[in-house]
Amino acid sequence: PSSRQALSDLRRTDARIAEIWRMIRASSARRYDLAILSDHGMTPAESYRVRFGESLGATVRRILRDAPAGAQASDVLASASEDSEYADIGPRIVETVAHASSRRHRRWRRLLRRARDWVRSRYGLREIILPEKYYVDPRHDVVVTYSSCLALVYIADVPHQLDRDDILGDPRRRALHDALLAHPGIGLIATRSGPCVHLESRAGRAVIDGDTLRVLDGDNPLAPYGTAPYIARAVRALVQQPNAGDLVLFGAYDGYDIISFDDQVGAHGAAGGDQMYPFLITPPDLDLRDATVEDARDIHRVLMTRYTAP
Repeated sequence: PSSRQALSDLRRTDARIAEIWRMIRASSARRYDLAILSDHGMTPAESYRVRFGESLGATVRRILRDAPAGAQASDVLASASEDSEYADIGPRIVETVAHASSRRHRRWRRLLRRARDWVRSRYGLREIILPEKYYVDPRHDVVVTYSSCLALVYIADVPHQLDRDDILGDPRRRALHDALLAHPGIGLIATRSGPCVHLESRAGRAVIDGDTLRVLDGDNPLAPYGTAPYIARAVRALVQQPNAGDLVLFGAYDGYDIISFDDQVGAHGAAGGDQMYPFLITPPDLDLRDATVEDARDIHRVLMTRYTAP
């Protein structure tokens, strides 16, 4: 987020805002207000696939393959896969360049092939430039999808959402839950528990009941990600959505870097760090110092009130 490339993009954004502002000042026929909104911040991130040598989908597939005796085997449909048709294009491009270079430049060829091997071990073109895509097929038992530092795992052998008791009461599902909980790349697992949301990390367990977070055992599992009430409300709202996963996973967060399930160096989409801090710049006469702004409805309310007042 603080890289030279990011700051260069910020300068270009600033130039576009200045252009809009010049047009506003040049218009005398009507009044315009300029409001600048960022919908999120950005937390420095480390790629899960680079750190652990496999995608999250591959991790889930391996866990289910090694499930305890008596647990039924499952298929896994993941939104990212190293064996996609695009996965090896990046390394193959480097190999093509090496092959086309002059035979006299042996050192150059060796360097290119080292670069090829490095790219192949860490990245595929699909994971770098193409958006994540997935579909839900009823023939598959588990679906994994993710965006940045948030992942959703669906147990798809039943047509309805599962709660925590449903997951822990089945040996196969429990094995998956416990193995993900123990994985160093996963910092938090959220599940439904009746009307509440259950949070669990390796450090402790808690429930969010309405607007109240109650620690059940050990440390507050949400503590590394933030303990402000609006964070707990946002997590509760996410997990209780009718299309949320049966397991909601947050990437591990050490206070600076967060684990991103995509190959990203800056993450947003869950909690933890600066990703939780968007900004809103408004005209000086729209005083928002005492306003409560926590979600999109609040943004609409505080901005539109100025135009709906008598």
